[in-house]
Amino acid sequence: MAVDDAYTKSLLHFDGADTSTTFTDESGKTWTARGTAQIDTAQSVFGGASGLFDGNSDWVDTPDHDDWQLDGGSNSNLWTVDFRTRFNGDPGASKRPFFQQYVDNNNAMWFFLDDGVILNFQVTSGGADIIRIENAWNPAGDTWYHIALVKDGVNGYMVFVNGTQIGSTQTDTSTIPNLSAILEIGRRISAGGTIYLNGWMDEVRFSKGIARWTSNFTPPTKAYSPSFIPHFLNII
Repeated sequence: MAVDDAYTKSLLHFDGADTSTTFTDESGKTWTARGTAQIDTAQSVFGGASGLFDGNSDWVDTPDHDDWQLDGGSNSNLWTVDFRTRFNGDPGASKRPFFQQYVDNNNAMWFFLDDGVILNFQVTSGGADIIRIENAWNPAGDTWYHIALVKDGVNGYMVFVNGTQIGSTQTDTSTIPNLSAILEIGRRISAGGTIYLNGWMDEVRFSKGIARWTSNFTPPTKAYSPSFIPHFLNII
């Protein structure tokens, strides 16, 4: 068990036997399957399996950790979250969540597909939106996508789909607070209700201290591992 480099704080390959509820994190963190979240060998990008979420009750979560305070510690203005996802059918006008840290409706961090046409990274503190990064994107169903959410210090936030930046770089100097909450993949809780991902996730990676991509790139062609191409080449 090993992450690809020192910047990676969580790495989920979603590999394993079909219907398994064991989600192994290469960083050693413990993830727990909720509902009927499971490994599925019918769909994958790498490794012959992915994480399956049914859209009505499934997610996986891990306890709170300093690593989830994305703007905390050294190089706090540099971080990246990237993953593969495939929606079960055309999302239409629905919401599809990717990850969240949720304390309550007034204090939370979410990244989700909003109304089927907007990728939305939102942070709420004290009942107010302190960060809201929105980029138009209308995905198809039953198609694998590589998504990367990048914060590059004072240069701002960037979102890439299949290696191409969507929208413009958005500057926001607000600091993401320490939310002191579990990290969840596949669920979003808000004042409007709870929604779940209907689809698959693969190769989920949380990185701190590095903006892995700051311009268009070719998405990775193999699973992340300790022998992967060094980050400074800007093509991982």
